[in-house]
Amino acid sequence: MENNRAMKMYDYHVWANQKMIQHLKQLPNRVFNDTVNSVFSSISDVLIHLYATDITWLETMKGSSFQDTVREVERRKSETSRASLDELEVVYDSLSKEYYSFFAELKDPARIIITEHPQYGRCEFILADLIHHVVNHGTYHRGNVTAMLRQQGERGVPTDYVYFLFEC
Repeated sequence: MENNRAMKMYDYHVWANQKMIQHLKQLPNRVFNDTVNSVFSSISDVLIHLYATDITWLETMKGSSFQDTVREVERRKSETSRASLDELEVVYDSLSKEYYSFFAELKDPARIIITEHPQYGRCEFILADLIHHVVNHGTYHRGNVTAMLRQQGERGVPTDYVYFLFEC
């Protein structure tokens, strides 16, 4: 069933984020906040962006309006704007629990999500496609973190899907 596949992909997303955070915790503290000439100005900025975007999509899946979603993202983003890596680890864990709680309460896992976007208008998404988008977005930005680590003379951590499969 497609939903099981989407859930496995979300499990991978959580695993990969945890791997990345655990790796970052082993590096010198400066690496997390140092300014880097890259897509984002720091690794902490990447992690806050990823967190905010995951909130955006969860709120969308729940059926929140665009305006309510923006307010929720801004509220939670302001709470993490100066968060330490340990604090971000806690909010990432909490957000994944929100996702799992949402998934557990679904009565129709193949449901269509309908949202109104100010630029794109009325959009319809299959829930599983949104979950895949969350995962792909996370993979892209974990790649940014790896590149930024290399710019700072540090190594990244393998978070490719196949490594998740090896651990399953």
